[in-house]
Amino acid sequence: NKQSLRSTKPQTILSMVPFLFACDDNDDEGGSELNGIYSNKLSTPEGGNTLNLTYSGREFIGKDVSFKLTGNNAATITLHYVLPGEAATLLENVAVTSGSNSYSFSGNGTGNNGTTFAYRGNVEKGKMTFDLTDVKIASNQLTSNGTWYPVQGGESIETDPVLGEYTLMRHAFHMVTDNALLGQVVPILEPIAGNLICWFINEVSFNPDGNITARYATMPEGKAIGDLISIPPDRKDSEWLTSPINLASYYVKDDSELYIVPNIDMILYQIQQNKTKADGGLDTSVIAAIYQQLNKWSTTGIRMNIRKNSEAPYSSMGGQIAYKGDIFLYLDKDEIAAFLPLLPLIKDLLPEEIIGGPMGPMITSLLEMLASSLQQTKTLELGMMLSKQKEIQ
Repeated sequence: NKQSLRSTKPQTILSMVPFLFACDDNDDEGGSELNGIYSNKLSTPEGGNTLNLTYSGREFIGKDVSFKLTGNNAATITLHYVLPGEAATLLENVAVTSGSNSYSFSGNGTGNNGTTFAYRGNVEKGKMTFDLTDVKIASNQLTSNGTWYPVQGGESIETDPVLGEYTLMRHAFHMVTDNALLGQVVPILEPIAGNLICWFINEVSFNPDGNITARYATMPEGKAIGDLISIPPDRKDSEWLTSPINLASYYVKDDSELYIVPNIDMILYQIQQNKTKADGGLDTSVIAAIYQQLNKWSTTGIRMNIRKNSEAPYSSMGGQIAYKGDIFLYLDKDEIAAFLPLLPLIKDLLPEEIIGGPMGPMITSLLEMLASSLQQTKTLELGMMLSKQKEIQ
């Protein structure tokens, strides 16, 4: 129910989102008062929501769809930032059926990046309904497997028939750098960050419709963050939850670059929906800062690189090591630079008992050191090691 969405959106969100709504009720050469832009952005004024959009069966807010009659039985429809990686998807010569002060339409389309889809909708004075179904993005090495699993933590001694003994590193988090100071942190950071990833993320799915979803869990009962950094994950199946669709989409270029596009309005709406399930809430200034950074990524997306991992041993610091995993999804230095403004916010997102506890000073120093060192390094890659099959430990 779209009206109920408007009645539940928080005033703090309204105050931080600029007014972007537009709807043209003027007659143009198409000769119809139904021509215009229909929107369901959170920035629309109260009662101004004119678009009921669904994507793969779920409500999809934060979008615009424009409609223009081009003849008695045809129209041009434009989807604005609806399909993954597409600023505008143009549907021309759409056959429309006239009703009582309304038009209905349906058909199949192909986007600029090869995404195929079916659509059905209706437009009337001040309201459009638009349903996107059977969405399929172009096939790539992520969709070929679909669901990927963070590598479970640990290290083991293996034997290569040529090179002899080597250490197989099993960490969900991996970091490559030429910075000496950061290099000293890698052996400490990889197992800690990798363990934390596996405590909270069970699997990541790159769905055929361009949605990213994950199986995730909240903080385990009776434990603090400090309890999780040195012990392997131990969670019941009932603790894992599946994230809803339409919070973030993705597209792949040249089968080597992954772009993750956050849908800001859906994320903020989900935060509001989950607020009653969480203790307290984020500070308004933190939400505003996160919103500003997400807004920069909401068009082109956050770029990550996709590298196949051979698990072949190589020389490192006088020994032989290899990393477990089928692919390495990582941010390089150019993209990491965009995250630097968010580093100070990490402290604000952690519970007071963590910041005020014995680990507080270490976390603060680490964040300050990272912010400084990240600026100086020339080669920097950090991200997740993922496997096609889930390891049972």
